[in-house]
Amino acid sequence: MAHYFAIFAPEKKGGFFATFPDIPEAFTQGEDFEDALFMASDVLHIAVEEYAKARKELPKPSSFEEVKAWAEQNRQELGSPGHVRIQAYSAPSVDMTPIRVSVSFTKSTLAEIDAKAKQAGFTRSGFLAHAAQHYQV
Repeated sequence: MAHYFAIFAPEKKGGFFATFPDIPEAFTQGEDFEDALFMASDVLHIAVEEYAKARKELPKPSSFEEVKAWAEQNRQELGSPGHVRIQAYSAPSVDMTPIRVSVSFTKSTLAEIDAKAKQAGFTRSGFLAHAAQHYQV
């Protein structure tokens, strides 16, 4: 399992900015340090899922020393009035291996799924997977 370091920089107006130097798409902020810790974990999970969906290989994680040096070099860009904090996170495992499953639907529901899948340019499986990934609770 890969581990990536997040850098947390206090912001002048309060709160913390968090970024993962190895995954430039993964950055967030929080109202306080604890909120930023939670948000960083969430944004790392999202970024890893997006890499997997795009079939893009994750960057090699940097060492603590490399991340610390990166933070020092980019202190101005981070805009941090104080010392930065560094936290390691485990990258989630995203297995993109297709698995065949059997599900049951009524004929009318299956017809509706197929019609909507066709309209959206998906296969039935692709449509159901896309719908599940974008379902909001």
